Parts: sequence; structure tokens; C-alpha cells
Amino acid sequence: MKSYIHATISSSLAWAGNIYDLLLMTYVYYYIMRAFSLSYFEVSILFALGLIGRVIGGIIFGKYADSIGRKPVLIIGTGGYAIFQGLMAFSPNVFLLFIFRAIEGIFMGAEWTAGTVIAYEQAPRSLKGFVTGIVQAGYGIGYALTGITYLVFLSMISDWRLFLLMGATPLILLPYVQLKVKESIVKTSKIRINYKGYLSILLKATLGMSGMFITYFAVFGNYPTIATDYAKMPEAILGILMTIANLLLAFSFILFGRLADRVNKKKLILMGLIGLLVSLPLSVPALSQLVNLYIMVLGTLMFSFFTGFWPVMPLLLADAVPLEVRGFLSGFAYNFGGLAGGIANIILGAIESIYGIDALSKAINIIGFTAIVMVFVSIITWPKSGSKAKIILQA
Repeated sequence: MKSYIHATISSSLAWAGNIYDLLLMTYVYYYIMRAFSLSYFEVSILFALGLIGRVIGGIIFGKYADSIGRKPVLIIGTGGYAIFQGLMAFSPNVFLLFIFRAIEGIFMGAEWTAGTVIAYEQAPRSLKGFVTGIVQAGYGIGYALTGITYLVFLSMISDWRLFLLMGATPLILLPYVQLKVKESIVKTSKIRINYKGYLSILLKATLGMSGMFITYFAVFGNYPTIATDYAKMPEAILGILMTIANLLLAFSFILFGRLADRVNKKKLILMGLIGLLVSLPLSVPALSQLVNLYIMVLGTLMFSFFTGFWPVMPLLLADAVPLEVRGFLSGFAYNFGGLAGGIANIILGAIESIYGIDALSKAINIIGFTAIVMVFVSIITWPKSGSKAKIILQA
């Protein structure tokens, strides 16, 4: 089997485990709040720490991935987030619960920084978009697995510690990565890179990825709460919907990734943005009078599908910068986007705690539409392909 196939499989599964561990806790907010006497605002901070930690992990491990190699960072990141998810399940107090979550986030940032890049670099030129889409499909697979786990544990969901412990399962990936994945060729020359030369494209990439994360986590970071408390959706239907919607998301990632090899990447992203504009208010009705379970299900499926443009954004950045800075710039932009999504989720948690569930639904729509505009601005100001794909040295 060709080396890029092993790199793609391992990166996809590691990313699936990453997302699985990030979102698993959203199903048991109520039980965590009750166990540690937390408010919805405080549990939103707990969720966001996973995204905040990613920025630190992306910055630290992004440079290591550019110097010591992608493979060891992929192993460290995957093993790290799985271990600390397991430790969260055994947290004896709220302090350690929050600490474990933050450290877990750091390792999550390490995994994405190395995993996506190693698959992209080993893929044939004609398949780079397709491979990137497959890796990003791990996102949908990971979230779909949370829905399956929720359905399995539905009769005993109050045992939230055992439920969270399932997040340690990505540890089984490590032997496969060690034995089957080859290292990308990383230049380790001691030239001094002028990172300021990439500031403009980094800012545009960070703006676009921030908008993507904010829109997505505004909806799916709060969807179990919106569905059950606001729309009174039966729990079994919620679990089935999350599974189907995210399997559709995984398919969409692959589809958009493949199209990116043949169609203008900016046009693909703009098409996805239009789809999100239409589906967002259907998935999360802004007014309780507009709640209709059938429309919500349709809107959520549409929202998941059109989120499929997501892998095209990091692909644009990877195409635009040289190998020597790709790990750091990709890791920073993507994980800072996650930070923005985490901050937005904290804000939404505060709104729910102060004003209630009705205000939360309205705020999701407002924040989501604003974030979609952010992505649009990033794309229309994006430089021509390859304009920065050269090494910029310090004087």
C-alpha cells in the first residue's frame, strides 16, 4: 500500500478521535453541571478550553512539526488528547476537570497541525484536494461517533464518567501510526524565515477559519441543548440526527475536497457560504413559534452538507505557503480559528445563563450570520494562488 494512503488513513482517524473527544461532553452538560455545581456559562467555558488549548498546541507543536517532523507530533498529539480525555472522566474535583480539559486541547492542536499536513504532503499533486477532504471527513466521522455512543449509552447516560472515558479509545491508533506511516521530508536547514512576510495571508486565513469555527460551534456546540430544551426533540431522534448529519458532513468534506482538485476553490467556498446562510435559521429557529422538528432536521442536514467546504480553506493556505512554514502557519490559523469558536461559545453560554434558552437561539443566528460574513471577506480578499508560496528570508 502506498505511503500516502497510510498517512491519509491515520490522519483521518486521529482527526476523528480529536473531534470525538472535543464534542463528546456536549451530550452530558446537564450531568457535569449537576456533579460539579456548574452553570451553563461555566460548562461552556469548560468546552471552550479544548479550543483555547488548541491555539497553544498549534503554535508550540507547529514549529516542532516543521523541525523534527510530522509523524512524532502526530503520535504525541493523538496519545496526549486521548489520555487527558480519560483523565477528565476520573476528575475528582472541578479544578482538575478544567485543567485536564485545557491540556487535552493543547494535544488536540498538536494532532491537527501534524496530521493534516503529513497527509497533504505525501499525496500526489492530482489528489491533494481529495486527500485533504478525506482527512477533514474525520471531523464528521468523529462527531457521528459521538451520536452513536450517545445512543448506546442512552439508557445509562447518567453515568457520564464512563461515557467520557470512551474518549480514550484513540490510543489504539498509535501502533498503526508508528508502524505504517512514513515521515514527510522536512527541510531542517538553519535558514532564518521572515514570518512577517506571511502576515497578510496569515491574517486572511485566520479570519476565514475563525468564521468557519464560530459558525459551526455556535450551532453544534449548543445543538443538544437547543434540540432537547428548546425544541423538545426526543433524545433518540437527537442521537440519530447527529449521527446521520455528521456522516453526511464526512461525505461532503470528501466531495468538496475532490471538487477542489478540479474547480476554483474560492467559488466552492462561496457556494458553501450561501448554503449556510439558508440553512442556519432552519436548523436553529430564532423564534420558538417557528420550531418545527421536520424543518429543523432538514435544516441541520443542509447545514452539515454545506459545511463541507471546510477543508478547502486550509487547502488554500497550504497551496499558498512553502513547506518550511506550512506546519506553523496552518496550525496557527486553524487553531486560532478554534479559539475564536471557543470564545463565541462562551459568549453564547453567558447569554443562555442570563437570558434563557430563547435568547440562546436568537444569539446563535446573529453570531452565525456574522461569522459567515467573516469568511466571505477572507475569500474575496485572498491573494492569487501561489503568490506567497516562496521562502521569505530575514535580511
